Amino acid sequence: MKKILRIPARFLVAGLTAILLLFCLPASAGAALFYTGGITVDTLTATIDINTQADIVVEYELVNHGDKTESVTLTFSPTDGTVTIDGTSLSNPFSFEKGAKKKLSISYSLRLSSAPYQSVFIDPILLFDDMVNSQKVKSYNVKLILPQGTKRIIYSSISYDNTATQDGKLVLLWNKKGFYPSLFFVSWSNLDVNIVATKTATPSNITQLGEIIEVTVEIENKGDTAVGNITLQDSFYPGAFEAVAPADEFELTQPELSDPHLYWTKEVASLSPGEEKSLTYSVRVKALGLETRLGALVVTVNGIPVSVSNDILLFSELEGKYQPQAAAEGGFPTIYIYVIIGVVVVVAIASVLAIRSKRKA
Repeated sequence: MKKILRIPARFLVAGLTAILLLFCLPASAGAALFYTGGITVDTLTATIDINTQADIVVEYELVNHGDKTESVTLTFSPTDGTVTIDGTSLSNPFSFEKGAKKKLSISYSLRLSSAPYQSVFIDPILLFDDMVNSQKVKSYNVKLILPQGTKRIIYSSISYDNTATQDGKLVLLWNKKGFYPSLFFVSWSNLDVNIVATKTATPSNITQLGEIIEVTVEIENKGDTAVGNITLQDSFYPGAFEAVAPADEFELTQPELSDPHLYWTKEVASLSPGEEKSLTYSVRVKALGLETRLGALVVTVNGIPVSVSNDILLFSELEGKYQPQAAAEGGFPTIYIYVIIGVVVVVAIASVLAIRSKRKA
């Protein structure tokens, strides 16, 4: 079974609802929109084996810790995967006895393109009667087996914990405890290029509109061979930032089917092994949101993404107002903040690829 992953609208709505709750509602009000019954996901285990396609298996150990039998409808992504519970086909809704343990398994395959840049996007979030479970997963484990010859990833929405090898392939391992499931995105390239990009900003915190931020980008070739035809690209929403200097390195675009974007682009002819370069530009802050960030910069070689930088938090009204321990007591999971960051990175990479495609055309 081969297919391209599509995220059902109900999952996007659930995720957006959760994000809005984080920013707009107190924990007590937000809890009413989450599943708060006795069934929890004690463990989540996912294996992603990548060859010419991505073969994915996600397993959940469900436990009814409540004091009564519950009947729930489970919704998952993708909706057309092979789904079993305790080895038999899942039939919704199903009855879950007090104290019972059940193993839910979802398996499917994703078709991959033949392009040098590749990515996998999975959604391990289970919905209980169309609601997100308010409890953390006690044990969250993901095993990603990369294609033969791939030595590193470009980006992961969740930081991995360990690496290993299996049949000569690089394996990345995520082993989290007390973790909220979230959208999971990983990208890699078949180019053997190891360029690291780091962004810093001065000042690192902004206090008022109109401040000028100087951004320094450090890039280093950590590989063993010289790399040429390197392009760095940063993107901004022109409603939030405007270009200051160098003016000739910025470009404002107005796509037909999307919002305008401001891009900073810099070409680097080559980097020798171990060589570092430092580049700077400056932008003015025009608008402040609940959080104002400089997103991740994308590095391409011959038009192929090979690396992304860190992002930079410049301003936050959430600091000092949201206490992390509230989530441990049943409040909203802060992991959705990182989902937003991950989506920004995905959009940045997609924008670079789109721009390169238009230029070739």
